[in-house]
Amino acid sequence: MGVMTSQLKQIREGIGLSVEGLARRAEISSRTVKNAEDGKKVSFDTAVQILKGLNSALSDVGKQSVGLDDLGLSQ
Repeated sequence: MGVMTSQLKQIREGIGLSVEGLARRAEISSRTVKNAEDGKKVSFDTAVQILKGLNSALSDVGKQSVGLDDLGLSQ
C-alpha cells in the first residue's frame, strides 16, 4: 500500500507535527513514518497506526479526523 506523500506530509506539517512526533504517537519508528511519506509501501497495520497517531494529533488541535482513503493508505 503506497502512501500519497503530499497528503500525509501536508496534514502532518499543517498541524505543526514533526515526523518524530507522529512516530511517537503512532508507536512506530521515525524511519517508518518517513518511508510512508516518501511513498514506500507500508503494511495495513502500520497504516492504521499512522492513522491513529495522526488523528490523535488532529483531535488535540481541534481538527476533524481523517481516514485511510484521505491519506492514500487504503488497499
